[in-house]
Amino acid sequence: MSNLSTGVAIIGGGITGAAAAYRLRELGIVAEVHEAEALVGGRMARCEVAGALFDHGAQFFTTRGDKFRSLVQDAETEGATQVWTRGFGDNPDGYQRWRGVPDMTALAAWLLDKSQARLHLGSAVRDLGELSASGIILTPPVPVSLSLAQSSGMEPPSTIKTQLQAVQYKRTIAVLLVLESSPKGMPVGGGIQLLDDKDLAFITDNNEKGVSSIPSLTIHLSNEASLDLWDEPDETVIGFANDKLSRWVEAADVTASSITRWRYAGPVDVVPESSVTWGHKPPLVVAGEAFNGPKVEGAFNSGIAAANQIAELVR
Repeated sequence: MSNLSTGVAIIGGGITGAAAAYRLRELGIVAEVHEAEALVGGRMARCEVAGALFDHGAQFFTTRGDKFRSLVQDAETEGATQVWTRGFGDNPDGYQRWRGVPDMTALAAWLLDKSQARLHLGSAVRDLGELSASGIILTPPVPVSLSLAQSSGMEPPSTIKTQLQAVQYKRTIAVLLVLESSPKGMPVGGGIQLLDDKDLAFITDNNEKGVSSIPSLTIHLSNEASLDLWDEPDETVIGFANDKLSRWVEAADVTASSITRWRYAGPVDVVPESSVTWGHKPPLVVAGEAFNGPKVEGAFNSGIAAANQIAELVR
């Protein structure tokens, strides 16, 4: 890899990286964002199987704080977000669950567009030393960020290293089914959240949700089932999901299928700080959903904090 443009480099184009780029632009800094995948969004992810589209990572997000709520509403006015549902099950709680439009990648894409960041898709950075940057923000899952920093010769202080090594993640297997026709038994909106089920965690009808014109289901296995089946063949996992699905939904014949194994599907515990930093040539800031509260809003807030921190360090 040749040397890249000067400025602040952000590794990862998920919601944390996108929020950091957005905030840096407010501070007068245009960032370089390096995303290893072909699409932005991180676990707010979309994929395609046999022509059908799937939200196959995070299925929705909520807004608790005023700043994030205001930003999401701004994105709504420009067609990038909308309220998906106000709860699940027979007794919905009335609280807004938001989705990206046309899919869950949209909020990160909207933030990056506003940031005017120089975006590099399919750009897997393997050595931070090759970045000609005045500061670096690392936003992948903590084990990935720590490994990248260490392999680049940017070892953190022992206290920070110990703190980061303690971060653990849940796993989730997403089973993706393309159907011959629409499933029966799905509620309006197309989402079933299963908080107490030992086998499945979430079922989404992507056609009913508005993501896919072709009938398709995203089935998230529970953390327990995901761990049990993690190393099993795809056919075994798909068979398990199909069997458990029948308790909740009557699905048509499956015409195609696939699996996504989310190794880092969300932190078990979170680091109390919004981000951590070390070094000075260049300074590194590590951020993400494992900091200061999980879920999408926590990841967003961590990105904002990381941008504020790096801006102070590089000026």
